[in-house]
Amino acid sequence: MGIASTPRGLRLHIGLFGRRNVGKSSLLNALTRQQVSIVSPIAGTTTDPVEKPMELQPLGPVVFIDTAGLDDTGALGEQRVQRTRLALQRTDVLLLVATADGWGAPEEDLLAELATTSTPVIVVLNKADLAPPPASLTDQLTARKLPWVSTVASTGVGLPALRQALIEVVPEALIEAPPLIADLVPPGELVVLVVPIDKEAPKGRLIAP
Repeated sequence: MGIASTPRGLRLHIGLFGRRNVGKSSLLNALTRQQVSIVSPIAGTTTDPVEKPMELQPLGPVVFIDTAGLDDTGALGEQRVQRTRLALQRTDVLLLVATADGWGAPEEDLLAELATTSTPVIVVLNKADLAPPPASLTDQLTARKLPWVSTVASTGVGLPALRQALIEVVPEALIEAPPLIADLVPPGELVVLVVPIDKEAPKGRLIAP
């Protein structure tokens, strides 16, 4: 089963969340090594969730979800934030992207919302070349047992550490693809797939001898 043909329900969904202009789209492009999302210095470039399926070893097939800023404003901004929060419902692992000098209420509110769920979170402190993460913040994250990574998405700094952090936080149950016919055929049994030539006949039958 190839990357494009893997059912969406069998893919690990990794969501990128954070304020506007913290580098979520740049981070996604760097992780996928493709220009998936538009990158611009203008805040609010991403208006709707953008999904990119790919293969990320050893996790297997995944879907990255790039979202609009949590701090978007105005009537349209509120609608974008609502779509962003809907994306939370299909996120298996969350990357909370922020800048070292921009940590505050939006980030804490999202963490509080996730506290009632089992969704793994990795804090990504991006644009570290402009403002290195202060020890006061990283010590706080470590004390709260929140894994964090310092990155510069534009140059690739920190991306290997981020990929390693993803491997470490993903539950094993989400890495192993669920068997499709485990309840139909016992282990060790022979399965024959019959494809009828008659176009009016039912399409395909599983026969266990």
